[in-house]
Amino acid sequence: MTVTANNLDKRAHIMADCARLFRKLGYHGTAMSDIADAVKLNKGTLYYYFPSKTDILFAIYQEALQRLDENINMIVPGLPPDEELAAYVKAILRTIASVPDVIAVYFQEQPWRESALPAEQSAMIRAKEAEFTDRIRTMIKDGMRTNVFRRVNEDLLTIQLLAMISSLNRWHLIQGQASADLIADTIVAYLYEGIVSRH
Repeated sequence: MTVTANNLDKRAHIMADCARLFRKLGYHGTAMSDIADAVKLNKGTLYYYFPSKTDILFAIYQEALQRLDENINMIVPGLPPDEELAAYVKAILRTIASVPDVIAVYFQEQPWRESALPAEQSAMIRAKEAEFTDRIRTMIKDGMRTNVFRRVNEDLLTIQLLAMISSLNRWHLIQGQASADLIADTIVAYLYEGIVSRH
């Protein structure tokens, strides 16, 4: 496919429609004919933009990670560990608020991702997830090192924090950026009650 601005825009619209469809029917429950009907294209034209359903799923994962990257890159560098962690949580929730269908599919299809995507694509996603996870773990460790946080198991806390955040999309609790910021503040308040050092 020749890459043009129009093609990229059309791909983005198809991907967004597919995210809504996958969220409703599941990736494995959606056929290319379902997608063609939903986006009002014949299958030949659809294959021009996305040669396979796997390509659509990978595009959805890429979109989620790119949006998260963009929000994280807006965090002011050099913040104290507690403020950086709060900003990081807010960035994740703003990402969920901005593309809820994309994020829903991201988590919904995670158990089957390894079998659905080629090994190289799965490895790229795992590497990016590890980068995000390591950054949270590093913030927690920096907070403990500087006595902002009390001593905790940073691996367990990182997993708990990410699990808490990922579950919010499932319950449709995030309705827009203001809601995302409010929920982020609440999560951070609960978190700090348990880990902020009292010295």
